[in-house]
Amino acid sequence: METGINNILNKLTDSEGVLGVLIADEHGLCLGARGIAKASSAGFIASIAAHAKELTELKGDAVSKDDTPTISVEYGNNTILIRSEGNHTLAIWKS
Repeated sequence: METGINNILNKLTDSEGVLGVLIADEHGLCLGARGIAKASSAGFIASIAAHAKELTELKGDAVSKDDTPTISVEYGNNTILIRSEGNHTLAIWKS
């Protein structure tokens, strides 16, 4: 699994406009980070994704429980995209 994660991190980091990439597990443990992404932010990233998913599952919401939100955090001229799939959360820092 480690090789697969490293391949994903390296491929995403080489993409145009990407400043950093982080993958965390469901407990907020950093599985890998590249570029400006700090391993110490993995817990916060996983928590943001988990809370966003809870917001979409509120009773009466028309969004399906299978839908996973993508969170966009904008700061200055940069953006952090956060998305959780299964037991992993991915964060991409873009310019």
